[in-house]
Amino acid sequence: MRVSKSLINMAAIALSLGTLFSCGQTDVYNSFNTLPKNGWFKRDVQRFTPEVPDTLSRYDLYLTLRHNGEYTYRNLWLFVSYHGADGQMKTDTVNCELADEFGRWSGGGWGSYYQQELLLDDNFRFSREGQVFTIQQAMRDDRIRGITDVGIRIAPHSDE
Repeated sequence: MRVSKSLINMAAIALSLGTLFSCGQTDVYNSFNTLPKNGWFKRDVQRFTPEVPDTLSRYDLYLTLRHNGEYTYRNLWLFVSYHGADGQMKTDTVNCELADEFGRWSGGGWGSYYQQELLLDDNFRFSREGQVFTIQQAMRDDRIRGITDVGIRIAPHSDE
């Protein structure tokens, strides 16, 4: 099997660019859970357990969603729970606007897939070891289709 030189060159360029852009990453944690193809049921709670790097530093906490054209709504309601710096459980009801009033998807996309990131907390501090984040869909439907992945990203806080 022969592979053309242009294909090899394109792969080398893509690998180089990926390496270049990944070197600048300062994320403390970045993880996704892939949701079932048959839909995200209300009772299916997504859990994330990052390692605690430092309980004194401040972090930016983001929720990241990936969806496709099968998602039939403009927004997505979620329950997001985690322990705050005071050790108390904090639960937020988050309204994620995925499209504008004309149905144009927000965020970045490729093909029929889109990704959007929402800042949940720009003054987040880890309260203890074993920090757990949970995300549960809070739509009226018991099962929603079209949300493909849900994730948490934690980055050192920037004062920019």
